[in-house]
Amino acid sequence: MSEHSNIMGGSTAEQRIHCPGSLKLEEGMPDGESEYAREGSMLHAAMELALVDDIHPDQLDKFIGANLGFDGLEITREHVEMKLKPALRAWTTLVDKYRIDDWFIEQRVSLEAVIPGAFGTIDVLAKDKAGRLHVLDWKFGDGIFVEVEGSYQLGFYAACALYDEDEEIREFCEDVTDIVLHVVQPRKGDDEDVILRSWETTDQWVEALIDQAERAAKLAQTDNPPIKPGKWCRFCAAEPKCPARTAMAADALSRNPESMTAVELADALDKADQLKSWMRKVFELAEKESVSGTTIPGWKLVEKRAQRVFTDKAAVIRILKGRKWKNDRIYKPRELKSPAQLEAEDKELYNKSLAQYVEKKSSGLTLVRDSDKRPAVADPMALLTNALENAGVNP
Repeated sequence: MSEHSNIMGGSTAEQRIHCPGSLKLEEGMPDGESEYAREGSMLHAAMELALVDDIHPDQLDKFIGANLGFDGLEITREHVEMKLKPALRAWTTLVDKYRIDDWFIEQRVSLEAVIPGAFGTIDVLAKDKAGRLHVLDWKFGDGIFVEVEGSYQLGFYAACALYDEDEEIREFCEDVTDIVLHVVQPRKGDDEDVILRSWETTDQWVEALIDQAERAAKLAQTDNPPIKPGKWCRFCAAEPKCPARTAMAADALSRNPESMTAVELADALDKADQLKSWMRKVFELAEKESVSGTTIPGWKLVEKRAQRVFTDKAAVIRILKGRKWKNDRIYKPRELKSPAQLEAEDKELYNKSLAQYVEKKSSGLTLVRDSDKRPAVADPMALLTNALENAGVNP
């Protein structure tokens, strides 16, 4: 897993530049990586192996079932078909289009010559025969559509590459003026032509971004750094306790939507959109505190409602294949259908042959109001430890 800078890195560059106060606000906030983030890291590791070993997209099936060191996760056929193959095809398109002939993979680069403690890791840093520098970032999330034009993250990585004091990187970036930024984001439902997005810029644009970053880093170290809410807040760990965010929430709750004009509604919609991530993080922080033993008045931790899962997917698939079922009846889109879906397909077969491979499992803990009928979890840490051990993860 890549090391991250607390001062300023690729994922925090936009946040720090617009809101220097976020640096101090984030101090002491609990660390943690979501399952979505771990899944993304696993897919990044797969792409690194694919590029290092010069694997053709059709050879990626060999990764199915591997966890690449990410205990509790594994690469599925859906990952290969919907994420890895489109991403690798996008890379080969780039290589051919720009005649890219040299690159670094998962390369740590530093801006510490300008901002002490600022660095990042570039997914792919490349150069083509025309001397243009290319910065590429894999994005495997299906949620937020990541823009490439004017990207602070990719611009920060380019700045690090240009100012890195490592001799090999310095030689690699020598005489570069034109810079091309790329985002590769395979999302479910997107066409191939939007998976790869590129933006050509110059070193002057990068230099302007460096000036912004340097000013923001200096402000962040002052006694009372400015705090400014905006779209960048959704990635800020301190959002739940941010005074600007809580003030925005208080203001929103005090207003009656029915009495708003069209202009006021537009402003309220913008704030409501920004507050979505704040509300989600408030719940996430409260859940973490509850798991650690903190009592949240009026709320309790309970197990999530149990869902049916297969205990032996291979056995289920063998049974269905033996019944001459076609793939479109077995998989959706490329993973085995759920017990509920297969029961709907053939209830008699489900009850007779498949139900023996089904058990009910809670997918974790959730925070609910005291009025919820589910019993509170007495020892959440013990429950999570047991769940991790059963999944083969050392807590």
